[in-house]
Amino acid sequence: MIEVAYHRVYNILRERILDHSMSAGEKIPPERELCDTFGVSRITVRHSLQMLQDQGLVERRPGKGTFVRKAWQKKMPILDMDYEKSLKKEAPNIVRQLLTWEQVLPPPEIMEELGLLKSEKCVLIERLDILDGEPLSYDKGYIPLNISTSIDDEIVRKVEFLHLWEQREGLAISYIQSSTEAVKADDTDSERLYVEEGSPILLTTDTVYSAAGKALAVFITGYRGDRFKLVSTTHFHKE
Repeated sequence: MIEVAYHRVYNILRERILDHSMSAGEKIPPERELCDTFGVSRITVRHSLQMLQDQGLVERRPGKGTFVRKAWQKKMPILDMDYEKSLKKEAPNIVRQLLTWEQVLPPPEIMEELGLLKSEKCVLIERLDILDGEPLSYDKGYIPLNISTSIDDEIVRKVEFLHLWEQREGLAISYIQSSTEAVKADDTDSERLYVEEGSPILLTTDTVYSAAGKALAVFITGYRGDRFKLVSTTHFHKE
């Protein structure tokens, strides 16, 4: 079957790119050579290359061929854990893709953090941030049902979602507690962020609180370790 064939070719080439067997800037063999190597038709090879291009792993240069896309050397700073402000400054053309928007029973630790009953559902939002065809980060947001009625397609894809949601629900967000750790990418991270499984990513958990100290939402975000760095500022006041 053609579908099986082009997925096989795609997976092999993708693995070679991710494990650096094929280095950044290296030219992919011509279509005819790939056909001979894998024993498939040209249309199968073209399907495979298109999938790689759609995921930002290769780039086609008219008249020259297809090349492994060069990794960005400059890491994007996230200043003082303010992802929204940092993105607006460093990547104003970012596209936020909605992956999941449904009611679920959250994991026990999220249920406890949000003060939900054992059988109480919440809204789960999963989103992927993409810049120039390359995924940068993805997040999972858990929000209680009673303060999620205003969420719609208009705001869920926006970088400034948190502020829009606060305004619509009439909430008063007082502070956000963040924790970040370096973890190894699992299969989901690898699939979504186009990184090799086991490579380092930054995992941040942000809990949004009201002035009364009640948890309003929990967001868990995975950042590509090769694209981001955390930057903080410290202000000193003289007496």
